Amino acid sequence: MNSIEKKALLKERFGGVDIKEFDAQNNIPVEKTKLAIFDFDETLVHSQEVFRQVNIAAMKYLGLKYNDEIVRSIFSQYDKNYIGWGKNLKEQIEIYKNTFSPLVSKLSADPKYYRQMTLFNGMRDVIKELSKTDVALAIASSRDLLSIMRFLKEEDLNHHFSMIEVTEGGKIFPDKPNPSIANWIMGETGIDYNNSVMIGDSVSDIQLGKNACMKTIGIGYGKYTSPEKILAQKPDAILNKEEEISSLPQIISGLFAKSK
Repeated sequence: MNSIEKKALLKERFGGVDIKEFDAQNNIPVEKTKLAIFDFDETLVHSQEVFRQVNIAAMKYLGLKYNDEIVRSIFSQYDKNYIGWGKNLKEQIEIYKNTFSPLVSKLSADPKYYRQMTLFNGMRDVIKELSKTDVALAIASSRDLLSIMRFLKEEDLNHHFSMIEVTEGGKIFPDKPNPSIANWIMGETGIDYNNSVMIGDSVSDIQLGKNACMKTIGIGYGKYTSPEKILAQKPDAILNKEEEISSLPQIISGLFAKSK
């Protein structure tokens, strides 16, 4: 998605938001010869509790059945198990995609929610350090675009990222682990898979990276997936603890050095 397409998307879904408000840098300087694509939730930021609040708020507003199990696993089970939304599984899926998911996106972009998110300790310094190197930074997320952009702008980090792309439940790109979103970013930056790395906290993040033939770094400190499940995907490297975040630039540099 380029800046023109982003502007059109924001105008359509959020009543008109000028992309210039976010001062996004979409042009990769010539010296950027490598690429690090980050997942957003539970990779860059603490967000599990915020998502729980947003999901409950959306379900209450729409009068949908919910309990702790549904709230915890809604993104992994809504299209596989009948949980009581609609007359049957097909209708439930339609409710999720056409009613619930869009409402979650709008709520996520509300300051009441996205301002509760916080960067993991050390991540701000890592982002700033990497942005000074030959590594271009990008985000590939399943959440909504606007909340990410607003969060990064308020944290004064938006200008460090060359591209911010989202799937929004398959509406913009196919959901992870389909590599389309990563392939798009690589194509737009002109940096190929040999010089790219995917960094994420979920099984689908690692699978996406492998499907795009990229290097992969698993995040084991996130709240959505256990380190054991991440390790089972055999990423090229893994950060098991939040305290290890400061080593990320060295790990990325080491992975690229090995590929030479």
